[in-house]
Amino acid sequence: MTWSGKNEVVQEPIGRAEMEAMLQSVDASYTVRRVPKGGMVFWPGEPDGNHYYIAEGVVECFKLDRAGRKKVIDRYGAGMYLGYHILRDDCMPMSTMQCEEDCVLLAIPKDSFFRLLHGCPEFTDRTIRYLFGLLSMQTNEVLNQSFFATAQRVPMLLAELASEALVEEDGVAVLPYGNTEIADMLGVSRNSVTSVMSRLASQGVIAKQRNAIRVIDVDRLVDIAQREQE
Repeated sequence: MTWSGKNEVVQEPIGRAEMEAMLQSVDASYTVRRVPKGGMVFWPGEPDGNHYYIAEGVVECFKLDRAGRKKVIDRYGAGMYLGYHILRDDCMPMSTMQCEEDCVLLAIPKDSFFRLLHGCPEFTDRTIRYLFGLLSMQTNEVLNQSFFATAQRVPMLLAELASEALVEEDGVAVLPYGNTEIADMLGVSRNSVTSVMSRLASQGVIAKQRNAIRVIDVDRLVDIAQREQE
């Protein structure tokens, strides 16, 4: 579900029954929220005192700059949790969380989150691993922006997305993204992504579909990214 690399240090997603059992083991409270597709859960400028577990659906976290340009931070699916703004004294989110599908969320108030953190070693272990993964992701993104041009970052991202693809057709990974979504993930212009995509398609390593990308040759994608560096 994610492309950020933090899954390298995060264990398997937690099932809803397991999550609720951990909450109940420390008498932590929570509420079940049903948010429709397109609904906002939190956004910058509005304090939010909850941590969130995703029971069903997919959510996207992103940031807009003053010019309205979008940078997608990550997408999260069922079994994952987010909302670490509650570790700040003012509980002020730095990003926006929006549902990409109809979602069912467990909203865990700040006091219950800390009760869970202090009283459930398994949850504490998962939280530390997740935060370390988040730090690793952000470090990698900064390094990639510093060392790699868009011509390298696009095939690198496509190769990573293909390795995590949930849909395959005839052994070929199908990514449910268009050029705009890829540009948002990388924080670059759509025009620059379109140019790179056209070149990759002409080389036969990807094929464009309506709102989707077929990754035909992952190994060549990696090779192209490496050659662009030279």
